[in-house]
Amino acid sequence: MATMDRREVLGLAVAAAVGTALGRTVSAQGGARGAAPAGAAPKVKLDAYSRTLHWLRTPEDVAQVCHEIGNTTIDLTVRPYPGHVEPAKVKTDLPPFVNALKRNGITVSMIGMDVYDAKTPNLEAMLDTASSLGIHHTWWRGVSFDQSLPWPKQLDAVKPTVAELSKMLEKYQFKACYHPGGSFPELIDLVRNFDPRYISLHYDTGNFGEFNQGNLAKQIRIGGPYIGGFVWKDFVIDHRTPEQIAADAAARGAAAPAGAPNAAARGGGARGAGAGGRGGAAAGAGAAPAGRGRGGAGGGSPNGWSSRQVPVGTGVLNLPLIAQALRDINFNGPMECQPEWPELGGPNQGSDRLTIPREEVIRMLKRDFDTVTAALKTADLV
Repeated sequence: MATMDRREVLGLAVAAAVGTALGRTVSAQGGARGAAPAGAAPKVKLDAYSRTLHWLRTPEDVAQVCHEIGNTTIDLTVRPYPGHVEPAKVKTDLPPFVNALKRNGITVSMIGMDVYDAKTPNLEAMLDTASSLGIHHTWWRGVSFDQSLPWPKQLDAVKPTVAELSKMLEKYQFKACYHPGGSFPELIDLVRNFDPRYISLHYDTGNFGEFNQGNLAKQIRIGGPYIGGFVWKDFVIDHRTPEQIAADAAARGAAAPAGAPNAAARGGGARGAGAGGRGGAAAGAGAAPAGRGRGGAGGGSPNGWSSRQVPVGTGVLNLPLIAQALRDINFNGPMECQPEWPELGGPNQGSDRLTIPREEVIRMLKRDFDTVTAALKTADLV
């Protein structure tokens, strides 16, 4: 059994204490769902992520494909086109979209909107409208740490901004789930300063990529009540020879517009341990050039090692181990797959067009759904 350092032991103790204090059930009007009764496993649902369904523009069509995949719940994008609902039109457009999905058997459990802080444009309109529809989870991202400062001062500098956001979330009984870029130690240090009913992490197994799956499960347990939402991504580690790296660099240089910085010179990856930067909201992560691994365990190595995302269950993820860790923390928030591998032919990038047959897209999305659902069953989570 792996030993834990003092920081991790303290982290587990804090998470356990907070979980005990806040493990009460909260009503639908109160935002976050509460913990399951003692001894009972919480039941979860695997959401569709509507970014992969932007090629469907009506709620009726979205609902039909959700059922073909197996989903009965969805994380609905409230983002500029091709998002399903425009943020500026949320008061008029979100209710009919959500209600039409509901009539067709699909419940919106989360909204994928671009929340950065309390001054985010249209934020109150989005929170107010979604809350009135029974939706109480949203994406959140964009915290910027000043790396020129010592870590405690970096943390202190961003706390007031997060506190202001937390206050607004409390007003509308909403939980914001921080979607990384950024490293797990940084972000758990940040969110622990706030009430997990309103401030939490959107734990992403790709963006928080860990080749050592025991470490990944440990992060989930350390996060405890601060794991507000969960994203399934899988990845593999590839190695390219110096000759292949040189050829890739030459090809990128030849393809770049005159005067554009060379990709190799820019350096790779997001700040910290978050591979792929903004994850689901960014352009889809395909097979990454050497040295710039994405959608997996972090930026590439100068020795030619890099990561790339693959369908869930075909890479390094130990799905039963992760499912058991989720059960151990009584996780019962929204969860989804966010496939960003290029074989999807458009949905991996949130496109409103397909480059492969519709049936192939549905087959691949259903495969991820079935694979994750089977793992959740091993922990009695579904």
